[in-house]
Amino acid sequence: MSKKITEDALQIFSEFQEKVLKSKPTISEMTSEIRMMQFKIRPLQGNISLLNLKNRKFIEIVWSLGKMDEFFLSHMPKVRVKERQMFIKIFDNLYNKFQNDLNKISFRGHSSNSGVFELEIYRERTKKFN
Repeated sequence: MSKKITEDALQIFSEFQEKVLKSKPTISEMTSEIRMMQFKIRPLQGNISLLNLKNRKFIEIVWSLGKMDEFFLSHMPKVRVKERQMFIKIFDNLYNKFQNDLNKISFRGHSSNSGVFELEIYRERTKKFN
């Protein structure tokens, strides 16, 4: 019988922030990783062809959200049962911070066009068959 390895929620978040979020790779490496993460951007409102989607802050935030998604999927099953609520709360707070930062980004640069736009950013999941 194998023993399930459990992890301390605060410890793994601290390590994740130090090893991943605070030591980001170059923009070109992040862009490559985002492509591998299979993110899709779908316009919901407005003409996104006028936007600068190569904005450094945008790339950093989308990369961070992708890394958080990978982190959650790999560590949630390992977190001690009594700490799962705390794990989810910490995760949600950090995730919401990145989403709020994403909403504050100015994509237009020097453009004087002040039209409204809305994007949906989602991640395609590949189905795993056993």
